[in-house]
Amino acid sequence: MSEHVGRDIATSVVVTGDRIEVRPGRALSVAHRAAPSGSPHGGTVLFFAHGGGGNKNQWRYQWDALAADGYELVAWDFTGHGDSPDAPPESGAYRGEETIADYLALFERFKGKRNVLVAHSLGTGSTLALLDRLSRDGRLREIDAALLLGTQLARPQPRAPSLPVWLLEWLKPWFARGFRRLAWHPDASRVLVRYESKVARRNRMATFKAIIEDAPWANPAGLSQLDLPIVVLSGDTDGLTPAEGGRALALALPQARFEVVARCGHQLMLERPDAVSGALQSLLQKVESEVVDSTATLRG
Repeated sequence: MSEHVGRDIATSVVVTGDRIEVRPGRALSVAHRAAPSGSPHGGTVLFFAHGGGGNKNQWRYQWDALAADGYELVAWDFTGHGDSPDAPPESGAYRGEETIADYLALFERFKGKRNVLVAHSLGTGSTLALLDRLSRDGRLREIDAALLLGTQLARPQPRAPSLPVWLLEWLKPWFARGFRRLAWHPDASRVLVRYESKVARRNRMATFKAIIEDAPWANPAGLSQLDLPIVVLSGDTDGLTPAEGGRALALALPQARFEVVARCGHQLMLERPDAVSGALQSLLQKVESEVVDSTATLRG
């Protein structure tokens, strides 16, 4: 996997998209990059699901490298995030089943011969829930592998569910300071942290409250059925989803491998992009080598 060379993308907008209707009445900002003609990786599609309060451009390091390598890429902003439209929290637009329906619609639209899901934080919950849905429908074979960052076994619990929205907005600077302290390693780039903090100021607390109260997550009883290669990565100083939660999740999955990324907080794909790219490269090599092996077997 080629590295980004000669330009600093820490504060660049790399992953840009168009607003498309993924389902009737549901529009999202979606970035799609088709594999170039003749690419050796044609037919392999990677789907990137960001976390709560995040956006698709947080995958910019991975997008930059994978685009250079000729993979087909899909990333999007969930409802109320990034460039996707907001919806009134009372409308039910942020309910878990609506999020999974959006995810499934995107998968149906862009899926290829081989499909790899990459997710962060609350996006891992949506990804696990999607895998659970596909497993129950007898379609798990349509996913070849998954990379889950900053995740845990148990569904996250709301920190302040009873506070009214006006008070949450008033307390927003306090929550932001707490998030920075818990989410980033102390040695994380100050430029990167300032940039991401500035972008996050656009997030509405009403939206975040609605999402966190009904974040999709897989049924723990169904995790043993998710029999596909999955890599779980945790930052060693992650104060939001500590490493022990990621380890517990990996132990509950049949083919999961767990790793702790040193000197890293919660924002793994931004803080340690090379470690994330390395784990992703290993998964992709496994997926594509299995295709070569099965083709050789058929010819033999």
